[in-house]
Amino acid sequence: MTSKTKRAVTNSATKTKARRAKSASMDHGLVWRDITARVRHAPDYLSKGWSHIEINVQKPKGAPLPITETGYRSHFLDADDLERAGGPVRCFLDWIERGSRSKSWAKAEFT
Repeated sequence: MTSKTKRAVTNSATKTKARRAKSASMDHGLVWRDITARVRHAPDYLSKGWSHIEINVQKPKGAPLPITETGYRSHFLDADDLERAGGPVRCFLDWIERGSRSKSWAKAEFT
């Protein structure tokens, strides 16, 4: 097998795993203050035991959060850590709440 063939096989396997992970993803709603967001959780993303979580602000579209200026955030973490955090929605809510107590968020929010 040539190195070019090996790369093609590896790339194909990675794309297949990513497709499987996306098809196994679960969407959840999240509301923080007046901001509505979708939280997506893909367990075993690319490798067993690792989760991929995303938050995407839906309304008002692209509104900033203390953890993202664009309304979108993607994060990878160990499945056990996510479980200890209370799941994807609780994980993001706690992260947002911690961020909302920062001086930089207070300044951005009230200016």
